[in-house]
Amino acid sequence: MCANSETGSVTETRQNLLLVILVAVYWAVALLNPWHLFGPASETVYYIQGTAWLAFVLIHGSRRYGWDNLFIFFGITFLISWSIETASIAIGAPFGNFHYTDLLGARVGAVPLAVLAAYFVGGYLAWTMGTIFLGELGTGIERRNLVLVPVVASFVMVMWDLCLDPIKSTIEGAWVWEDGGAYLGVPISNYLGWYLTMFVIYQVFALYLYKFSTNKRVAQGRTYWYLSPVMYLGVALQYLLNPFFQTANLEIYWSLFLVCIFTMVFASALNIVVVNRLDDECFQSAP
Repeated sequence: MCANSETGSVTETRQNLLLVILVAVYWAVALLNPWHLFGPASETVYYIQGTAWLAFVLIHGSRRYGWDNLFIFFGITFLISWSIETASIAIGAPFGNFHYTDLLGARVGAVPLAVLAAYFVGGYLAWTMGTIFLGELGTGIERRNLVLVPVVASFVMVMWDLCLDPIKSTIEGAWVWEDGGAYLGVPISNYLGWYLTMFVIYQVFALYLYKFSTNKRVAQGRTYWYLSPVMYLGVALQYLLNPFFQTANLEIYWSLFLVCIFTMVFASALNIVVVNRLDDECFQSAP
């Protein structure tokens, strides 16, 4: 791994200005939404926030992997997540016995499109943070990290679901755990299933990169790499703010507040520290 150094420049920020704006939009909505400032437009603002996240992933990912490899990542994520979700709805494994309600809208079979999109956008952030943790900043992947990156990235992704699932299921009822669960109404099997699903997705993508993608240095500076953990931290904001603005289910919201600090916030902060400590030679400024 590369050694310590100090960097960060206005030039790099300008080169990544669109990504910075998208992160700022996401953060702004996350910070303002709990105050109920948007009124009747709140649903529209919610979709703007989701669009900002998707646009961030598409731009960030295409700059690193190119559109072709990013599309491969999307295809792998879509097919594997849909297949495993569908299997669990049908037979109760690996996640557990559950079904989706109508709150998440259109579906592909039994799985809402919103869930499949979440696997993609959340999965990309967790994958990128996993590669940063292991100093894997190229367009491909080294053999020594072929399994390690999927292992680490899967943990980062499950951190999000530890904060997400009890709210979406136990409180909001977007999906229903038919047998309940020991973790704030969610079965432990759900998180083992999430880890398995993400590991399979990441491992297939890692093998694809190893076999078909030349591992070249990405033509981006340090700012580009900071932005993924900063966006992931933005995703964590709602779990940090919820207990201060909600009036019911506070035992769940405060529990998730603590879980979020020791998972998503910790992982984001550590990822930023890792980027900061990498030597300038690990980066290549974009033209």
